[in-house]
Amino acid sequence: MKKTIIILLFAVLTGIGANLAHPVTPLYIRQLNIKPYMFGLFYTVMNLGIFIMSPFWGNLGDLIKRKYIVLIGLAGYGIAQGFFAYFSNEYLILIARFFAGFFYAAIMTSLLAYLQEDTDFKNKRTLISIFLALNVLGGSLGYLIGGQLGNVFEENVKIVIYIQMMFSVGLSLLTVFLDTRVNKEVKEKEKKNVFKQMSQIRFLSKPLILLLIITALINLAQTNFSKYLDLYITDLGFKSSDLGSFVFVTGIVTIVVTLLLVPYILRKLNPIWVMVISTFVGGIFTFLTFSLNQSYILIWLYSLYMVYVAFKAIYDPALVNHLADYKEVSAGMLMGLRQSALSLGAIVGPLIAGFLYGYISVYLFYGLAGILILMALLLMWYKKLSGVKV
Repeated sequence: MKKTIIILLFAVLTGIGANLAHPVTPLYIRQLNIKPYMFGLFYTVMNLGIFIMSPFWGNLGDLIKRKYIVLIGLAGYGIAQGFFAYFSNEYLILIARFFAGFFYAAIMTSLLAYLQEDTDFKNKRTLISIFLALNVLGGSLGYLIGGQLGNVFEENVKIVIYIQMMFSVGLSLLTVFLDTRVNKEVKEKEKKNVFKQMSQIRFLSKPLILLLIITALINLAQTNFSKYLDLYITDLGFKSSDLGSFVFVTGIVTIVVTLLLVPYILRKLNPIWVMVISTFVGGIFTFLTFSLNQSYILIWLYSLYMVYVAFKAIYDPALVNHLADYKEVSAGMLMGLRQSALSLGAIVGPLIAGFLYGYISVYLFYGLAGILILMALLLMWYKKLSGVKV
């Protein structure tokens, strides 16, 4: 019970630490007089670091205690964010953002792999769902707190990023309370050289590769909804506190749906069908959110967009639980590949959208909704290819 409470507490705290600076980042970039397209590029470079390092951290955690990987990740991420605030040159900021991703990759990859492999945890499907929801709730709290801090330090918002740095480094010290020891037999079975562990990628099946590609494309759409909604709301004249309050509500919706609906849905439906339905419905409701009269955007965000948020909250646990059915690679490798797939979508998406948004503004969201609907159809093909029975 103690292990469960601590791991769930880390889900919340890592969510807060990773999102404190997000509400103020668009304003910070404007204060530095950096071109708007760099907003997307900064995010892309961070995800490049995550993409490259996630399998490495996942495999390294198969060899040593994952708590040490989490410690390195939190401390390294915090320090990199400190350099993000310290530098004013856009090219030095790019380097700082890359290393932020380099170290951030260690955190979620290690915590999720630990949940997958530790036999002390019971009802793992429910526990993983709650972990992911609490991480989103923590992220929403981070947005809320960061938005309020952004109002306080509006003239010099880099202070908020320094606060984020201190929070992450401080949190790294609390990893001493994490108990990431797992079944010894499992660990001995997987104990190999870290680079030999990476060779597991040769054994990936075609359906799993297809699923990872679909995962990347879905995250491409989801990431851009999140990132460019931040910018869109700011461009419409709303404050960082308005953005923080909105994201906090999305966190509440996520935790309510996860606790009340996800366990029941995953017991009754095959995870692939859950993914198909969630992605399709998400595409429809995001299209409605941005295609209706934008004079009432706050109404649509707190109604139609929340339907998308609710179904996204169902999609994420369904994906992780379905991935757990693949036994051809270790838990660390599998969670690392998942994190890399998510990051690949977050690399390509903002890079392209960063240029498109400047030209087509709200119409960018139409295209993202279309991607979600297309991915729902591809998931049906994946189901057929994988031979999963309903």
